[in-house]
Amino acid sequence: MFSNVQQAIDWITSRHRSETGRSDYRAYLASLGNPQLKLKCLHVAGTNGKGSTTNYLRSILQRAGYKVGSFTSPHLMTHLDRIRINDENIDEQFFLDIVNRYRDEWEAHHLSMFEIDTIISFFYFLERKVDYAVYEVGMGGRLDPTNVIRPLGAVITNIEMDHMAILGDTIGKIAVEKAGIIKDDLTVVTFEKKRAAIMAFNIACKVHKARLVRVPKARNVVISDHIEFDCLSYHVSLPTIAPYQILNASAALTLMRRMKRENKIRVSKQQILEGLQTQWAGRFEMVRKDPTVILDGAHNENGIDGLCQALDQIDGEKVIVFSALRDKQYAKMLKKLQGRGRLIITEFENSRAQSAERLAEGLAEAEVVSEWQKAVDLALASGKTVIITGSLYFISLVRERFESEKRNGSPDFC
Repeated sequence: MFSNVQQAIDWITSRHRSETGRSDYRAYLASLGNPQLKLKCLHVAGTNGKGSTTNYLRSILQRAGYKVGSFTSPHLMTHLDRIRINDENIDEQFFLDIVNRYRDEWEAHHLSMFEIDTIISFFYFLERKVDYAVYEVGMGGRLDPTNVIRPLGAVITNIEMDHMAILGDTIGKIAVEKAGIIKDDLTVVTFEKKRAAIMAFNIACKVHKARLVRVPKARNVVISDHIEFDCLSYHVSLPTIAPYQILNASAALTLMRRMKRENKIRVSKQQILEGLQTQWAGRFEMVRKDPTVILDGAHNENGIDGLCQALDQIDGEKVIVFSALRDKQYAKMLKKLQGRGRLIITEFENSRAQSAERLAEGLAEAEVVSEWQKAVDLALASGKTVIITGSLYFISLVRERFESEKRNGSPDFC
């Protein structure tokens, strides 16, 4: 028996996929009566923008007066923030009790961390009687533990070259994995345009008699201290200056409009617009104002492209602090960041993290500061706008530091 939440979390996070290859996850869910099928769900897959799109959908539903569960990964502050109801973390006592109750069963069925987290979310959302639950895919789609739900509608944001060792080495192969979430008679929304990806989506939709809906291009885009644009018959305002959020917000808007038209979810136009007035932590998030510090979990090449678009909206000199995982295309990511400001390369404690020295190989104008705390201190001392980016795991650590300083009463925090 675990006596506290951290012990339970430590045990769950030790359950690596590589050590649980014999998992009989689906059979185990069947033995429980497939609790996930009792939930009304929306499903979000894709390479980039999954978390933001999930958050927009959660916020819209909550604005409409519903009790909304959301399941996202990785976590940003604590493992518990992966499972939330109305944007509040899972209750600690519920989490501890459910782990203690089912631990032996989960071990006997060789379940991985992500499978266990997903099952806990099913139990929690059912016990707390949520009206809807929004599930973000962890990786891929076809084999993802979340792909046991039967969603009312789905979003596949985009397809980029990421996790190639697992999902495939071409856009087409990766798209087939992501399209694995498409089920019978499902409305699937996407803003992807690549021919190979759309072909994969269309084939899956034909097999399942599903409907592929393309997100319309935003019109009349204006970026000042926020973003305004038109999409369909909606005039949208977003509390961010990150242009990449236009696509994510448009995807959420498009899906909710379809759910309304299909009589699956009751929601008004005003509630959709008000629900889009939200921000997703760690995605171009301003956490300090003197100097300005922005956190952005741009963890792959496409994410860096979006970050660079956002950086173009900020005047003045910038200092960029970067760290990444070994399995990312970090050389290409750093090439895009070069010339956009003073570049500081660092590293953080994680079994998958790349060393600062390796990250900086071949870069002529980059400073290497191995200890990430010192790297952040150096950036802050410049007095310039600070952008901290790369791995979401890295962003989580940095955000925890700033949150701690904020709690201690510093006047410089947002």
